[in-house]
Amino acid sequence: MRFKYFFVFFIIFSFSLFGRDNFISISGFVVDKEYRLGNAKISFFNSENKVYSTKTNINGNFAITLPKNKYRVTVKKTGYSSLENTDLFVDYIFNNPEPLILNMVDNKILVSGRILNQNGNSIKNANIKVKIGENLENLKSDNNGFFSFQGKEGLISIFATKKGYYGNGTALLIEKEKYINDISIKLEEKTYFLSGTLSNEDSFLKNTEIEIINGLTNKKISKVRTNEYGIFEFRDIRYFKNVYFKVPIYKFRSEAFTLNKDFRQYNIFTK
Repeated sequence: MRFKYFFVFFIIFSFSLFGRDNFISISGFVVDKEYRLGNAKISFFNSENKVYSTKTNINGNFAITLPKNKYRVTVKKTGYSSLENTDLFVDYIFNNPEPLILNMVDNKILVSGRILNQNGNSIKNANIKVKIGENLENLKSDNNGFFSFQGKEGLISIFATKKGYYGNGTALLIEKEKYINDISIKLEEKTYFLSGTLSNEDSFLKNTEIEIINGLTNKKISKVRTNEYGIFEFRDIRYFKNVYFKVPIYKFRSEAFTLNKDFRQYNIFTK
């Protein structure tokens, strides 16, 4: 009976020694220049492409136990890329492991610019869509027309829109830059054409002044006079959410409307 227990103990002890001899402990850290990086993922791929992974702790350190083998080592962290041009290869079959120091570089790039109109004046609250790789980000310009975001190397497209303007954008191929701050996107303001006739119950009213008024401020936007046939034309009038026609001599005011398209054959009756 003692021999039986000893034999079982010998098998377990031998298996433990054998198993332990076929594994190896690896440690190291991930660093960006002088700063160590936490939450970086380190992956070890063996010859059969089986992967063993671990992550760095808050101090940038990692440790992992692996079967003895040859491995391809990769390191990944959002906003960073490996400093090496190729993956690292290590041989843990016959060589004792040394601490791995994996270098990364911050690939975040500060991109900033400004949204302007055709006269070079800033446009606030413009809607900006930024595409970075497969990711789409939505921004708005500030009160001075400025915007900024964190980019990365590769192709970046920027497209700006604003009600009352034609959309416009640009595309950038970013390589090694850290700061890009000279982007200007100009939006051309939409303008509209309004025409029609002015008449009362009896006839067309010639040589009569008509005004377009901003309904929110009650300030005059533009004025014209009808021709000899009572026809009026307003040209190059920009977008307004609320406007109305005013005929001062007749103390007439039309119903309010949104000026976001051309209006033709708009007939005004003063009654």
